[in-house]
Amino acid sequence: EPRLIITHIVNYNFKSYAGKKVLGPFHKSFTAIIGPNGSGKSNVIDSMLFVFGYRANKIRSKKLSVLIHNSENHKDATSCTVEVHFEKIVDVDTCGYCTVPDSKFSVSRTARKDSTSQYFIGQRKVQFKEVAALLQNNGIDLNHNRFLILQGEVEQIAMMHPKSQTNHGDGMLEYLEDIIGSSRYKDAIEKLNKEIEVLDEERKDKLSRVKVVEKDKDQLEPVRNEAIAFLKKKNERNVLENKKTQFYVLFVFLLRNNLSKENESSREKVEEIRAKVAESEQELIEVREKKKEKAKSSKERVVAALTEKRDEMRELEKQNVKVFEDRKHRKGKIKELTKKLERERKKIVDLEKLPEKHEEEISELTEERDELGNRKKEIDDSLKAAMHSLKQETQELQDQKEEQEKLLLGEVKYVNEAKQQLDIASVELGLFANKLTSAENAVERCREQLRAAVDAEKTAKRKLAELNAKGAKNLEKEVKLLEQELEKLSSDERRLESQLRESLSTLMEAKHSAQANRSRGKVISFLMQLKNTGKVKGIYGRLGDLGAIDARYDVAISSCCPALENVLVDSIETARACVEQLKRNDVGQATFIALDKMQKHDRSLREVPDTSLPRLVDLIQAKEPRFHVAFYHALRDTLVADDLAIATKVAYDRKRRWRVVTLQGELIDTAGTMSGGGNRVSKGRMGSNISTETTPAELNAMEEKKNNFEEKHQQVRERRAQCEQELGEKREELRNTASQTKLLEHDARAQQALVAELKQRMPQLERELHEAQPDPVQHKALQDKVKKLTKAYEAASRKTDEIEKKKSELNSEISRIQDAKLKPLRDKLEDAKTRIDEMSKKITKLKVKRLKFTKKRITYAYDPNHSKCEKSIESTDAELNENVEAVERLEEEWKKLEVDGAAVLEVGRMVQLLVLQALGEAEEESGRLGDALQEQQEELKKLEKSEMALAEAHKRMKQNQEVLCADSNSRGEKIEHLREKLPGYLELNLIGLVGEYLGLNMVGLVGEYLGLNMVGLVGEYLGLNMVGLVGEYLGLNLIGLVGEYLGVNFVGLVGECVRGKNRRVNIEGENSVRPPKKSWKTIRHLSGGEKTLSSLALVFALHYYRPTPLYVMDEIDAALDFKNVTIIAHYIKKRTRNAQFIIISLRNNMFEIADRLVGIYKTDNCTKSATIE
Repeated sequence: EPRLIITHIVNYNFKSYAGKKVLGPFHKSFTAIIGPNGSGKSNVIDSMLFVFGYRANKIRSKKLSVLIHNSENHKDATSCTVEVHFEKIVDVDTCGYCTVPDSKFSVSRTARKDSTSQYFIGQRKVQFKEVAALLQNNGIDLNHNRFLILQGEVEQIAMMHPKSQTNHGDGMLEYLEDIIGSSRYKDAIEKLNKEIEVLDEERKDKLSRVKVVEKDKDQLEPVRNEAIAFLKKKNERNVLENKKTQFYVLFVFLLRNNLSKENESSREKVEEIRAKVAESEQELIEVREKKKEKAKSSKERVVAALTEKRDEMRELEKQNVKVFEDRKHRKGKIKELTKKLERERKKIVDLEKLPEKHEEEISELTEERDELGNRKKEIDDSLKAAMHSLKQETQELQDQKEEQEKLLLGEVKYVNEAKQQLDIASVELGLFANKLTSAENAVERCREQLRAAVDAEKTAKRKLAELNAKGAKNLEKEVKLLEQELEKLSSDERRLESQLRESLSTLMEAKHSAQANRSRGKVISFLMQLKNTGKVKGIYGRLGDLGAIDARYDVAISSCCPALENVLVDSIETARACVEQLKRNDVGQATFIALDKMQKHDRSLREVPDTSLPRLVDLIQAKEPRFHVAFYHALRDTLVADDLAIATKVAYDRKRRWRVVTLQGELIDTAGTMSGGGNRVSKGRMGSNISTETTPAELNAMEEKKNNFEEKHQQVRERRAQCEQELGEKREELRNTASQTKLLEHDARAQQALVAELKQRMPQLERELHEAQPDPVQHKALQDKVKKLTKAYEAASRKTDEIEKKKSELNSEISRIQDAKLKPLRDKLEDAKTRIDEMSKKITKLKVKRLKFTKKRITYAYDPNHSKCEKSIESTDAELNENVEAVERLEEEWKKLEVDGAAVLEVGRMVQLLVLQALGEAEEESGRLGDALQEQQEELKKLEKSEMALAEAHKRMKQNQEVLCADSNSRGEKIEHLREKLPGYLELNLIGLVGEYLGLNMVGLVGEYLGLNMVGLVGEYLGLNMVGLVGEYLGLNLIGLVGEYLGVNFVGLVGECVRGKNRRVNIEGENSVRPPKKSWKTIRHLSGGEKTLSSLALVFALHYYRPTPLYVMDEIDAALDFKNVTIIAHYIKKRTRNAQFIIISLRNNMFEIADRLVGIYKTDNCTKSATIE
């Protein structure tokens, strides 16, 4: 397999190398660099570090410009360059090799005066990351520098800490992990550990709840057992009762043995029953016919009564309307008269208040009226003269008018006679057709009734369909929904009851914990107050309160661990702050444990000792996993034993002394001293449950949560009661709907029967209509006569109308002539009359005012206006009282009509109910007869079966009779014994069943809930732990394997390198070495030479595990004596055939066995080299 080697190194003005200097060529296996001190041997390694990208301070310089050569003879250099030439080879034998074609390359770096540098691969300028990638791809580890061991660094490997003291430092563990490659799993493992901690907390919480429920279950277990015992006794009693009953049944069968003798008589009875059945069938047919006729006649009577009542109802309704309108009119008149009375009274008041005035106006108006009267008289005379002259002018028209009136009188007489004859003929025709009309009306009424009955039948069927489709269906749906809601509410009630019980249990635990915390000392209480108020952060609490242990170990741990009274804090600073607060407030003293200083016990805690007794620290359930180290600090590896004998045997073991405590508190220390025991023992320093810190706010929140559950539970219970009530109402409504459906079905059948009856009557009425058809000849003659008389009447009427028309024309002409001459005079006369009336009215008003002015001098009795008003008021009051009495009378009559109408309606409803009841009774009677017939037929069949069963039973009874008689007495005694014991179980039955329901069922449900959740959590916990374990397997287990591999090789290598010396490596990096004739020691406690040998052994072992193509070592043998240098040199010569070693050494027994020597020497402050095979 090809491997990489360095062929040679070319330096240009690098450090002590002036100009171009070639170092090498180097051997493929072992090259030694020798030279005096100060000649520049270490600069060979510095040149490689310079090319591999190391900073100036790593190659013994302050900055890169210092690396440029500067001597007396070479002061002009402005830059320095180092080229390292590589190639890949394939080993042929111990000395020869073959170069892999096209595998040669060079890496160079140039530094300038301005401290800048450039990298080159061959002649191509590149970035350093490309150089690093090329070298790492060829196996040179630039991250951990395992290929390079500088002068004095070989002992630093031995001085590494087992584990890094900081998050970013390197210890032996990190050094090995980086080399092995398991460090890439750290982030994933940390993430999984956090998830595991969270799930572990949830698991512990659920586990504690399960324990509480298990305690409740255990308390209910005796009641359950008693209930089961009762049920078993009850089942045993039922079995015996059943056997006794079977015995009695068989005994009855034995008694029926006598009936077999009467088999013949039974057959005769069968025949008689068959005859009775036939008679019953005939009787049923007759009863049905009678019921049908009776129902028909009852129906006709009821229908007639119903029709009569309907007519009465119509009359009452008419009277009701009339009375209502009359009452309404009377009330309106009362309002009108009341208003009139008010007006009259107001008028009296106004008349009394108006004063007398305007006396002069009366005289003036009187004079003006007299003048108008004279003028009116003149106009009357002029009008009479004009009318006399007009009479002569219209005399001819008046004569013509009188002639027309005389003609009209004669024609009117003729018209009246024609009309009388026409009326007589029409009456004769009407009487002739009356029979036909009656028949037609009867047919029409029958048709109307038929249509109404059909409509009623359809309406009943439609309502029935709607009731079935909507009412019953919706009600059933509502009932179903209410039942579902009731079931859900019951489930919610059970769930809330469980939650309420759980919250109550949590609250009680919190209160108990708070009470326990209050009962502690004032120092602990003060510190916890500091924690809760936030004045001092980082206080975890009293150590004994941060864990829990089984109650049986209470005395043991309380006796051997007084440190449980100490207070756990996160750091020393927190402890100091607490001490300062205690001093400042003069509370007292306390001992503190700083958790950050307890991590040193982590490894000891994980190392479980190989003993037969458990450690107390492993039995503690810590509140948080990180608190385990604090408990280990307090207990160390203290073991616990059941008694003193076992404790003594283990404590004084030959291999190791143990600190052991017994369950009774007796303690054996590692020094062999015994203490504890006696009558008074220590206990109570740690409880069986982890104490939780609950603040008052949290207690209030728990109380509020419990109250919320109680309120919700009460609401659900009330809603469930309401739902049950609604369900009962809906079920009642559903039953009512069924009864309404039955009534509608009866109504539909009644209307169907009425339709059938009307359809049956219709042909008869149509025949009567046909028979009522009149004689067509006689009918035709009467119709012709009526038509003739009608024509004569119309002709006479036309002639009369012509005369009336001429008379009207003459009247119009006379009126026109009169209007032309008389209208102006008439208008003047009307105007004069109007003005005279107005003057008279004004005079009257003024006189009234004057009379009122003088009313004090006129007696009250002779006042005309006053008397008139009084009379008007009296008449109005009388009329008002009369109307009020009439209204009251009408209201009484109206109420009476309402009562009569309601009675009639009630009678109508009763009639309908009677009809339906009669129909229902007829159907029920028919059904009863049918049922009776069916029962008789079934009885007949039973008797026939009984005859067959008697024969079979007779055979079985003979076989079982003897057995039953023998067993009867013993079972009777056992039943009596159980009956005596039964009353004692009655109360137990109730208690047991209720206990089983409220206790075990609750435990089962909660257990199922918590159990399933526990299964889920544990599954998730185990799943994540499995992932964590896989991660640890890929990481830490890999370290273990490599450690084991390294350990074996260490033993072999060191044993080969140094006789009598062993070394072991564990996975945590704590290396131990046993030098010759010495005990095991950690590597850091060894001498310089021993550290060097151990470190070299580790380097070579790592080389076995993961080889590096080249190693460069600077005076690694400086601390070794001649013998050890010789051993190391021969080991390198012998074992390292698959790598290139370049070693700087001044020990001859090292470089003398090298394959090639590179000599380094200095002249004129310039280093030069020479290569020797």
